[in-house]
Amino acid sequence: MSMLFAAALALPQGTGTTLISSSTATLGAAASSEPTTLSDPTLPGHTIYLPANLTAHNPLPVIVWGNGACSADSTTHHNFLLEVAAWGHIILVSGEPNASGSTTPEMMVESIDWAVENAGKGDWVKVDASKIAAAGMSCGGLEAYEQVSDERVSAFGIFNSGQFTESSTAEVVKKVKKPIFYFLGGESDIAYENGMRDFEAVPEGVPTWVGNVDTGHLGTYSQPKGGVYGTAAQHFFRWVLQGDESAAEYFRGGGAEADGWETDKRNLDKISA
Repeated sequence: MSMLFAAALALPQGTGTTLISSSTATLGAAASSEPTTLSDPTLPGHTIYLPANLTAHNPLPVIVWGNGACSADSTTHHNFLLEVAAWGHIILVSGEPNASGSTTPEMMVESIDWAVENAGKGDWVKVDASKIAAAGMSCGGLEAYEQVSDERVSAFGIFNSGQFTESSTAEVVKKVKKPIFYFLGGESDIAYENGMRDFEAVPEGVPTWVGNVDTGHLGTYSQPKGGVYGTAAQHFFRWVLQGDESAAEYFRGGGAEADGWETDKRNLDKISA
């Protein structure tokens, strides 16, 4: 039996759901078997990343993701997204594989709407739309920010991104009420000053964390498992969406620092999932 066919057997088999690819990367023992990417006609213009072995995950929280440069190519952060999905998340990515053009914040809204509409039903019976994170890299992070007033969103992940001006920081970041984590590439990251300014502007009492690692703007997304960004991200989403206290220790117990992140944090004791 081929690896691709074996992966397909564990995937939702609803009408029109199509297997796009299967990763052959070796994942950690604690992760599920190989993650996969799907298209579904009920969510046109998007790509779905999810663990191949769905039976190992119940429930399956949701991440809506915007790509760097607001690229419509959903494979832009492929290794990174496969790693995050492998730890028990369904990721709804704006765009399709190798597509041209740009995405919009409205496409992320479409992802959220789709998750809410389909969670707990049919092929998607394991999906839990009560736990949704909006996240993205660079321009995709700004798309995630556009969801700040959506009460359906439980957390925000801002990767190599930040508001362009002090006025936009004051206008947008003041609305943040849910946990928000920033993953930045150090002073050589073009988003460094913007992201740090946003971190400082997060309202008092909101759980927030910022980490910098000296990668510049492009991070380590293309490395196997997404490199240190993949490690940090899967711990973040496991904590805020799954309530995994072992993942929380990555941020509270020195794991991030051991991986090279320079960090600051506030109110992490207020995170509950």
